[in-house]
Parts: sequence; structure tokens; C-alpha cells
Amino acid sequence: MTSDKIFLLATEDHLAPVYEFYFNGKYREALSALDSIAHNFPNDPILFIVGGDCYVSLMQYDLAISCYEEALKLSPQNIKIYSKKIEVLGLCGKIEESLELCCEAIKIAPDNSDLYLFQGNIFQELGHPDDAIESYNKVLELKPNSADAYCNKANSLENIGKFSEAIICAKKAIQIKPDFSLAFFNLGISAMQLRLFDLSIESLNKAIELQPNLAKYEHAKATLLLLFGDFKNGWSLYESRWKLDKLFSPKLETNLPVWVGDKNSKLLVWGEQGVGDQIMYSALIPDLSEICSDISVQVDPRLVSLLNRSMGEKCTFYSDNKPLPVKYDQHISMGSLCKHLRADEKNFESSRYGFLKDDKTLTADIKKDLSALVPKNSKLCGISWRSGNLKFGKRKTIKLKNFINSLALKGYTFVNLQYGNTKDEIKEVKDELNIHVVSYDKVDNFNNLDGLTSLIQCCDIVISVDNITCQLAGALGKETHMLLAYGSNWMWMVERSDSPWYDSIKIYRQGADNDWLSLFKKLKHNLD
Repeated sequence: MTSDKIFLLATEDHLAPVYEFYFNGKYREALSALDSIAHNFPNDPILFIVGGDCYVSLMQYDLAISCYEEALKLSPQNIKIYSKKIEVLGLCGKIEESLELCCEAIKIAPDNSDLYLFQGNIFQELGHPDDAIESYNKVLELKPNSADAYCNKANSLENIGKFSEAIICAKKAIQIKPDFSLAFFNLGISAMQLRLFDLSIESLNKAIELQPNLAKYEHAKATLLLLFGDFKNGWSLYESRWKLDKLFSPKLETNLPVWVGDKNSKLLVWGEQGVGDQIMYSALIPDLSEICSDISVQVDPRLVSLLNRSMGEKCTFYSDNKPLPVKYDQHISMGSLCKHLRADEKNFESSRYGFLKDDKTLTADIKKDLSALVPKNSKLCGISWRSGNLKFGKRKTIKLKNFINSLALKGYTFVNLQYGNTKDEIKEVKDELNIHVVSYDKVDNFNNLDGLTSLIQCCDIVISVDNITCQLAGALGKETHMLLAYGSNWMWMVERSDSPWYDSIKIYRQGADNDWLSLFKKLKHNLD
């Protein structure tokens, strides 16, 4: 009897040494054991599967992918292998390839709920929450009691602002799986967005109880506490941001100690997060200088001249994209100063009335130029209507045409304070509403923050959504009316029209209906 090819499969006895090494965490030894039997079973996909698993554990993802590909050649309908390759593609950042492979696997096994769960997770990772929800719904059609699908759907719903629906899904996940810490976390986040403090704190505490010391959970609780004004406990827990898997900004790499109050230290304060955050936190530097006299501060290069002019007698500001030219013996991040200097709302009084100083000569030149562009006796209203935030910017943005049309202010000329490309929107407003929005082309509103500061100072009032414009205007002490989207940043707190950070900012808060028009009506009433 003859055969073109004989397929021999490894037995449990053959694989026993491999598994012993693997389950004891000895992955290289497991790979050696696989090599010793591979020549006897060259067509057994299980050898390539186990090999891929070993390489995943060793974080050698490209080699793992190669193993799974060989396994698929030998067993092309094996969904288990597809699933493993999909996961490892995600681990090494090949998200688009992961999605493509997942869709391919779904064609082979259209009733496999796990594949739709993978697909939903990949869509969520790619920033497509609507597509993710559709995938999770398919999971729930096939597997109605999938706690994972309900939990992950809650996260996607929260991302698109459907907080009440997200709460329902998170609660269903918990009902199915009562010890599901991630579901409690998602419940806590959506409850926070709806400003349901009791439900949020209870849920986040439960998540932390079930999975202690997880930075993501602790950071969420810190955000909740700060949102509701518990600064003492909030700032302390806010340090968990440095343990997150994805940091908001790089952490200073140094072996030198963190500052805890030493008056005699040569202190480096380093900027973190975005430019708006650095402006807000720089308010603490004058208070810090009363404790420590030798201070250097590294910030975004766009802020250096502005901050040195504003408080250079207290310390020296340096660009964070160049080597620091001075020595220091202790350091602290800007945000971490808050736990030392802003433990109570009364501590904000020293800086909330304006602490930035514009370039008076530049401001005078800009004012002269603007006077030639606007009608005589017209007041100047600086406007900014977009946010560049990757996750929440869309929710905070208002189309310029709707912004101007809803505002309908008389006696004001609008001045463009918005960064980015605004020409098309400004032209649309001119063509359709016959309203001219002045753009001062000598100032790049994104790169020239010194110029933007002077431009803001030239305005009589500022009206803006939540972005850097509000931070600059508030820090200047300029009258500012902020249109705040529902579920906004913790720094603006809840149920108040003022801010502890900036006395000159008046807040107009969007309701759960996400309606902007009612905010404009209130604003117009206050200005008329």
C-alpha cells in the first residue's frame, strides 16, 4: 500500500515534556523540546500552535505570527489558530491586519461569537465605537449571556456619549458576572459622566476591591473626587496617572528624588500633558517660590517666553525639547504640585485672578492693526469653536456657522482665536450669513502662543468651547464665556458657573440632551 503523504500527529506522550516546560514558564526550553520532535511530525499544526504560544509569552510577536501562519497552512479552517493570530497582531500594533484577518475568519465561521467579540474590540481600538457596538450586538445575538459583550459595549456607548445606555449594559454585565471588575469600572465611568456621584464612587470602589492597585481604576476614582471638589483625596490618588499603561505624557527619566517640600533643594518642575494643562498648572509656581527659591521649570517651547515674562522673577522656564542647561537635585511634575499647594479650594485664591502677562508692545501693534479692520466703536469678541482632543474633540466642537448664527451678537466684531485651518468655515459664514470673522494672519494661533495671548488681550470678551483658548484667556484674567460640553473635563467640576482656577471664566454647561442652543440663549441674554 502506498500513499502520497502520510500525516503523523504528535501524541500526548510526545508533547508532555513540551507542556511541562510551557506551564512552568520555561518557554525557551519548551521551544527546544518542540524542535526535538518537529522532524517526526512536520505536518502537525499543534506543534506550530504551541510554538507560537511560546513566542507570545516571550513577546517575540513576529516569530509567533510566523508559527500561526504555518499552522494555518496545515489547518486552514481552524478558528482557534485564527483567534491566536488575531490577538498577537493586536499585541504588536498591527491593528488593521488584525481586523482584516478577523473578518476573514468570520466568513469561515459566521456563527462564532468570539470572533465578533474580537472584531468589536478591534473597532474600539481603532476609534470606531459605532462599528464596535454593531459587533457586540452580533455577539449578544449569538450568545445572549456574554458578560464581555455587555461590558465592552458599555465602553463603546460611553465613548459616543450614550451614558445612560452604557450604564444599562454595564449593569447587565455585572448581573451575569457579579465579580467583573471591568464592568464595575465602566459603570463608574458612565455614572461619572452623568454626574451620579454615589453610583460612580460605589462602582469604582467595587472595581478597586475586586482588582486592587490597578492604576486605571485608581485614576478614574481620582478624577471623580477632583470633579466633585475633594481635592485633598483626589490629588493624592491622581498620582496613579504615572502607573497607567498609556501615559498622558512622558515621565521624566531620572534617578534623583521627587520633591516633597524641601526648602533648600535645587528643584526642577517638569511639564506634563498638553499645553492647556501646563498653563493651568503654572499658576502654582508663584506659591511654590515662597517655599523653594531655586526653581527651574521645563515646559512646551511655545510657552517659554510667555511664562518667563509672567513670572520669571520667581524661577526660570526652559524648553522641554532641549537639554536642561542647569543642574537640579530634586524634581516634581507640574500636576503633582497640586497635592502640596491646592489641597483646599481656598488655596486657589492666590492665582485665580490672572497671572499671565502679555507682550504689551505686541498687543499694542495688534490692536492698531485690528482697528483698521473693524467698524468704529465695534467691540471685539474673540471666538474659538473647535477642540483638537483626539478622543473628545468632536463632542466639544461646534460648527462655526452654527456658533455665529446661534450667538447673533450685535455691536461686536468676531475675531478668530481658533487654531488650525479655519479658512473654509470663515468663508462659509461670510457667504451664507454675511458676517465677517476677522483672522489676524500675522499670528499663528497654534505655534505662536505669545501672539495668541496678545490677540486675546486685544478682545473685549472671549467666547470659546473648552480648549487652550479658555486656559490662556482665564490666565490673563480676560472676561471669558465658556461653552462646556456635557461630560466635560474634571478641571471644570460640576454644577457651577465659575471655576476655582480662573475668576474671569463664566461656564455655560450643556445638559444631558447635548443641546448647544440653550447655552447660546443664556449667553446672549447675559451679554445683551
